[in-house]
Amino acid sequence: MANYNRKDFAKLVVLGGIGYTVFACAEDAKKDKTSKEDTAPKMPKLLPENVKLYQKADAEYQELAVRFNKRFQQSPTYIAQCFTTQGVADAVKFARFKNLKVVVKSGGHSFEGFSSTNDGLVVDVSAVKTMEWTPDHSLTVGAGCILKELYDELLPKQRILPSGSCATVGIAGLTLGGGYGFFSRKYGLTCDSLQEITIVDGNGNILHESGNSAILKACKGGGNGNFGIVTRMKFRTYQAPKFFQAFRCKSYKLDTKRAKELLQTWFEYTEKLPKTAFSAFVLNGKTLTILITSYSDDDNDVLAMYNALKAKSDKATIGSKRPLAKALKTFYGVQHPIYFKNACAGLYQNFAEIEGCIDDVISKVISSRGLIYQVNTLGGNINSVAAEKRSVYPHRSYPYLSELQSYWDKPSQEASRLTAFQEVQDYFYQHGIRAHYRNYPDINFKDFETAYYGKYLPELKKIKQQLDPENRIQHPQSI
Repeated sequence: MANYNRKDFAKLVVLGGIGYTVFACAEDAKKDKTSKEDTAPKMPKLLPENVKLYQKADAEYQELAVRFNKRFQQSPTYIAQCFTTQGVADAVKFARFKNLKVVVKSGGHSFEGFSSTNDGLVVDVSAVKTMEWTPDHSLTVGAGCILKELYDELLPKQRILPSGSCATVGIAGLTLGGGYGFFSRKYGLTCDSLQEITIVDGNGNILHESGNSAILKACKGGGNGNFGIVTRMKFRTYQAPKFFQAFRCKSYKLDTKRAKELLQTWFEYTEKLPKTAFSAFVLNGKTLTILITSYSDDDNDVLAMYNALKAKSDKATIGSKRPLAKALKTFYGVQHPIYFKNACAGLYQNFAEIEGCIDDVISKVISSRGLIYQVNTLGGNINSVAAEKRSVYPHRSYPYLSELQSYWDKPSQEASRLTAFQEVQDYFYQHGIRAHYRNYPDINFKDFETAYYGKYLPELKKIKQQLDPENRIQHPQSI
């Protein structure tokens, strides 16, 4: 059972094994009403329909503390499980009252564990899962919705959102950092479809932002956990395609020379892909998988790329044209906690930008267990001047996004995997690769703020000062 100080709480109510919920706070019997005390943080009412507060002794705490990345097992002082926007506001006010820092958790997929902490308060919005449609096919969702829940709502209505494919990723964190997926080359980043937000600032104030709001703009690529807690998001949705098709080329027992030649060919043909296509180059040790997806009958350039790569690969397959709902589940990925490190390995204009270091990168990948180097296509309507004016995502001109991944089964394997991982990152850094995607963070990035936010960093710092002047909401790489 958690212990609470009488100065913090007037009474606690036990709700049948759910934990403790605070209803009111005690006032000191003879409090001097000075101006300082009037402006001091006050204990909020924490009503059970809005928020429930847990500490380490509570069973619910142990369940809520679990994150997707098993590499991070952190122990916050409190976890506030929020069910409403008011609950989030009250949780932030409680953190001010206790002088605690705040971190935010929705899907819990932060690559570097930024959705938890070893002290302070975690504001957990994973239970905020409301979904509301409007007649114009816009969809307002709670910040706790994960992608498979979103697709279960969208696809039966023949609608889509240009978001990712990993089933348990939260829509909030994905969108706030930019967000991309199979449909982004046609419809833009996930954040480009964001129309309105409800956000709680660092003082616990509830704000509703839309239109030309500077705060809304800052939430389109400005990252999660920086200056506020988004609780509701309204999105424009799009007509879903009638089918989805995947093309795959695989090569085995690769050496550095052959892998590099395949990568060059991949870069050459991805420049010609239509906006309805996506491709990924995935080098997993000595095995290469090249994925091409399409949802258009006009696929001449897709077939040209497939045939060119087929001629250089060991195996090639063309999948059937499947209904979108079934096809997407193929890419849902692992849905339980695992040990891993993933991070951005740079955004590129073309193969020439990495040609000087790619031999070292490939050699390290093919000689290291569990290491994966992946390059994904961006471009298309992501590189939209109009969309850039309404967002702070700074990397639209880059048509390629790369990532480095490493996976292991036992904690004893971690050190060697991280060493190999860092060696590859160092190759890219030494070669001048500096731009990185905020949703794929690496705690070891130098000058991470510029790497993530580029020219928009001063604008975001102004929003931070406006919404969270006490720096209440923070994590190791927050603004």
